[in-house]
Amino acid sequence: MKRTPLKRTGRINPVSKRRRARDAAYPSSRTAIYERAGGMCEARCSTWCAGGGHQVHHIAGRDGPDPHRLDNLELVCRPCHDFIHSNVEWAYANGHVRKRNGGSA
Repeated sequence: MKRTPLKRTGRINPVSKRRRARDAAYPSSRTAIYERAGGMCEARCSTWCAGGGHQVHHIAGRDGPDPHRLDNLELVCRPCHDFIHSNVEWAYANGHVRKRNGGSA
């Protein structure tokens, strides 16, 4: 596959047109996640859970053709987000992380 180099347009981290188009859906997905969760943490997995969700967690990561679909996102507080990424086996078992190809751990 031929790859076209990214043009330097004054941006610190240039991105491809494809990635820019893919990520254009993120703001509306983020708004929908806040509405779905009512602004509350959906994970509630850490003993330090703050209750209010402030970060959007990508359950199957941010790669792939459609990473910002609603079934791949959950609203979490910072302590729960840290807990999910620090305890990956637990997170797989409890559905907070899944493989990108749809398989299980």
